[in-house]
Amino acid sequence: MEHKKTLYVISKSNDPAYNLATEEVLLRNYEENIVFLYINKPSVIVGKHQNTLSEINLSFLKSHNIPVYRRLSGGGTVYHDLGNINYCLIENGEAGKLVDFVRATTPVVEVLKHLGINARHGKRNDLLCGYKKISGNACHVYKSRSMHHGTLLYNSNLSYLTESLKTKNIHFKDRAVKSVRSEVENISRIIKSKKQTTEFLLEIGEYLKKKYNAQPWNLTTKDIEKIDELIKNKYETWQWNYGYSPMYEFKKAYKTGNYTFLSQLKVEKGIIQHIEIKSNYPNANFIKKAEKVIHMAYHEKEYIQNCLSDLPSEIQEGIINSLF
Repeated sequence: MEHKKTLYVISKSNDPAYNLATEEVLLRNYEENIVFLYINKPSVIVGKHQNTLSEINLSFLKSHNIPVYRRLSGGGTVYHDLGNINYCLIENGEAGKLVDFVRATTPVVEVLKHLGINARHGKRNDLLCGYKKISGNACHVYKSRSMHHGTLLYNSNLSYLTESLKTKNIHFKDRAVKSVRSEVENISRIIKSKKQTTEFLLEIGEYLKKKYNAQPWNLTTKDIEKIDELIKNKYETWQWNYGYSPMYEFKKAYKTGNYTFLSQLKVEKGIIQHIEIKSNYPNANFIKKAEKVIHMAYHEKEYIQNCLSDLPSEIQEGIINSLF
């Protein structure tokens, strides 16, 4: 990091919305360089320029109560849980030199090697041990400040990670940034460690604090007010987490009993701008009514279920499953 005072912050929260909002406040409202570490409860975090629905296994996430959030930076979708450590490195710099994943994450590689992990830089802004991914990284620039942040899979639930990100994006046509799936591994398994994730986080933190001569820092009352405002107006909103997705087209067929439903959509800012439903259901008026109530609705499952609530159950099932 550039020679400037560095602050060292460890989050006291496992709330993903809180920690994403904290990153934004630290980036936009401070002048110092910052090392920020946190652990989130189970959640899926999509990149700023991604189509959320095409990146996630919606039914798995719903059945396991795993929320989805959009972050400030680009890049691909990641799974967080209490076995995953998140690091955020914010620094000041010169225009044109702010984005440098190798430079930004070299201290992380150094501390991992110090702790017995033979880590190295991968080709996709990731960190590898052998040929398995242990860390994914992304970046966001604000004025003369850059934020490089990433994950460290320490003792994460890899089966949940895999299922959460198992997608069916063949149904989508868009220009959104696509995630590239990689084989992953937990650090604790590599080094046969029984330490808690929080212990490992503190070891990472102590190394980085010493390297940057960073000063421990607690968020101010004003910071927390700004964080709470961002949570309410941005990070906990459907409009940001889903609706911000780039424009896309969606097409899917679903069969229930003797009836087939084929839905084709055009969606912009999360709103269904065009819908066409083809079906062999005998009462075409029900299909036309469904098209009418869905047009200009949010492409959101519970919202559309409410729109279709007065239609026969077999139509509801067919159409809902052809829309998601």
